Amino acid sequence: MISSPLRIAIVSLNISWANRDANLQAVEKAVADLEPGVDVVVLPELFSTGFVADPDVYGRVAETDDGPTMARLRAIAAAGRLAIAGSFLGRNEQATEFYNRGFFIEPNGETTFVNKRHLFHVSPEAKILTGGREPYAVVRFRGWNIALGICYDLRFPVWCRNTMHNGRYAYDVFLLPANWPQSRAVALEALSRARAIENQAYMVVANRSGSDEYGDYDGLSFADDYIGTRLATATGSETVYLTTDPEGLTKLREYMPAGLDSDDFILNY
Repeated sequence: MISSPLRIAIVSLNISWANRDANLQAVEKAVADLEPGVDVVVLPELFSTGFVADPDVYGRVAETDDGPTMARLRAIAAAGRLAIAGSFLGRNEQATEFYNRGFFIEPNGETTFVNKRHLFHVSPEAKILTGGREPYAVVRFRGWNIALGICYDLRFPVWCRNTMHNGRYAYDVFLLPANWPQSRAVALEALSRARAIENQAYMVVANRSGSDEYGDYDGLSFADDYIGTRLATATGSETVYLTTDPEGLTKLREYMPAGLDSDDFILNY
């Protein structure tokens, strides 16, 4: 039984392209300016670099799990006594594979990673990066089960499915760091509401703000509750907040336990 609300801050960072230090400084400022009582901060997809297609550049700015970006975020999480989620441009130790790598950093420094499963073939992403080979990550944090996917992953309902084990849902909140342009805003908003309704869970979309060569992004960070009601929306680069309702979520799942009627399936990776 979930007993306490979770306070989530969605930071719509206007990403400085391939400028890790500038983006980390912006995150530090955003965390310093948070309202009191925040449990989780969600950053956009590839928050520290933006999307990088030039092999010379991504070879230089991609990092391992113990690189400077993760080290600095762990320090910020520890100082603020909160968790930080997002994604960054990752690589393996040999620099032979590169990833759009999601992370959930807890205040004690413990970090859960997951690579973006669905790479966007309309852009060069699918040619540059290696897709994830495992399901979305789930972290138990302050009484809530929190899942983590990345941007385009939202479009695939089977992969996002909130499976049940012993009568309990896998997750209560799904976090989605994103770089989703306004040209596909209708799809993003519809998919978020659909995933929230069908999985009976909160959907939190942390989109970047500003613009780059791929489009404009303002107005597409938001949070939907477990019946698809829009609870918070950012218009630009401001931080917006969601406070979850454990009682409401529990009552909805008890009244309409749709997960008990869902189909069994196996995903091949």
